[in-house]
Amino acid sequence: EVYALPVVPTITDYVLCDDDFDGFTLFDLSTKDIEIINGQNASISYYANQADADAGNNVLVSPYQNTSSPQPLFMSLTDLTTGCRSTGSFTLIVNPLPSTLVMTSLDVCDDDADGFGLFTLTDKDTEALGGQSDILVSYHVSEADANINSNALSSPYLNTTQDTQTIYIRLENMITLCYSIMPLDLVVNPLPVPITPTLQTVCDDDFDGFASFDFSGLDLVVLGGQTAMVVSYHASQSDADTDSNALSSPYTSTEVDTQTIFIRLETTATGCYATTTLGLEVYALPVVPTITDYVLCD
Repeated sequence: EVYALPVVPTITDYVLCDDDFDGFTLFDLSTKDIEIINGQNASISYYANQADADAGNNVLVSPYQNTSSPQPLFMSLTDLTTGCRSTGSFTLIVNPLPSTLVMTSLDVCDDDADGFGLFTLTDKDTEALGGQSDILVSYHVSEADANINSNALSSPYLNTTQDTQTIYIRLENMITLCYSIMPLDLVVNPLPVPITPTLQTVCDDDFDGFASFDFSGLDLVVLGGQTAMVVSYHASQSDADTDSNALSSPYTSTEVDTQTIFIRLETTATGCYATTTLGLEVYALPVVPTITDYVLCD
């Protein structure tokens, strides 16, 4: 009597995601048993090479850590009734995780001194990707949510922890579905507090309503003891907001008699700024009339 050999089916690759960026991971070989036995009355063993599979030597213990990727792995299928054996192979593959990096914080300026602000999370997509392609970026309030890809945050996002909050970025490869997680700090930076100087007055020197004003002494007034900040002067609110067309000192007024200019106080480290105004006034000189000669008789 000639016994039939157990039938080894076409075995799919055994694919896992890397767990620590080293290219190695643990494979639970028993998860392939049902696929390979395929309903036959047989037992299965796994081996590192074909020679061991043929001889039945050095059976691998599960879980098994791969030694390379891709790595061929061998198996034998033994009929439990006849003892006949067949061998076959499949491939272990460890897919790499998306690369992570230490993210710079995402900062906004506090607009109402409450420690909360709107963050455009998508502004960090390019930095998070680091040049990688075929990667989906999502943001999550907790590491647990990032791990299960749940409750992705919409952008813009209002922080829920005052001043600073750590959220988590999930990078998922669209082809392999392997993912990585890294933290991102959200920081709400305070605005500087400019001190409004007193009205600056100058006497007109030529009766035209215009005069020269020296701003150099006002910086310390505007700073009010604050440090690491820049003071600039502008002809309009829009120029102050965009930090454009800063006025030089001394400055000659451009409006007759009175004029309002705008002061920008910016924190050097954060770029957060606040504005205030400075009033200029040109005082008219007293008018000296044509004076008649003062004549007396001797």
